[in-house]
Amino acid sequence: MNQHWDNLYSQTQDLYGISPNHFIQHIADQVPVVGKTLAIAEGEGRNILYLADKAKQQNDSFSAEIWDYSKVALQHLSAKAQQAGFDFTLRNIDLNDVEWPREHYQNVMCVYGHFDENTQFNVLTGIRQALTNNGWFIGELYSKEQIDYQTGGPKDINYLYDPMSFLSVFKNDHLYHFYVGEQERHEGKLHNGKCHVVQFAIQVKK
Repeated sequence: MNQHWDNLYSQTQDLYGISPNHFIQHIADQVPVVGKTLAIAEGEGRNILYLADKAKQQNDSFSAEIWDYSKVALQHLSAKAQQAGFDFTLRNIDLNDVEWPREHYQNVMCVYGHFDENTQFNVLTGIRQALTNNGWFIGELYSKEQIDYQTGGPKDINYLYDPMSFLSVFKNDHLYHFYVGEQERHEGKLHNGKCHVVQFAIQVKK
């Protein structure tokens, strides 16, 4: 699978465009995405670069760790971060094998990081474990309804998300924003048109 992603990123620079996801832009104006931040399945870094630049402009404390399956994507991200003057920690990692730390990050972000259902559950529970009290989990993902839209994302419905998974794992936390429904997305070569998403900004309460 990592060879598949390495090939895609090798063939197309900025596979998902250079602009950050619209929801990430919106929610970053609503909640304080500051401090130690983990971005998973972040690819070439369009969203984490945006958050880092926003924090820099506001003189906020911010550090970033990025996990991705593709070495090529991380190489592209490393070059962009260096050019922008950011010192990120980059890890080429398979989320099936990761050992999640406890109460380590103030924020975790996942934008269109899609995995099989077992991995989804492990990732969601791992994220909750890794967040500090009052930490934020933010992101946008394709719901299972996306299978009928054919405008981006996995072709296997098992890699799309059931909103109830979030409500189960984060049932004791503060759902500042939780939306399931249609959006219009135009992001690089692979996300184009009306789609069905799960958006979330969840503040963990421990």
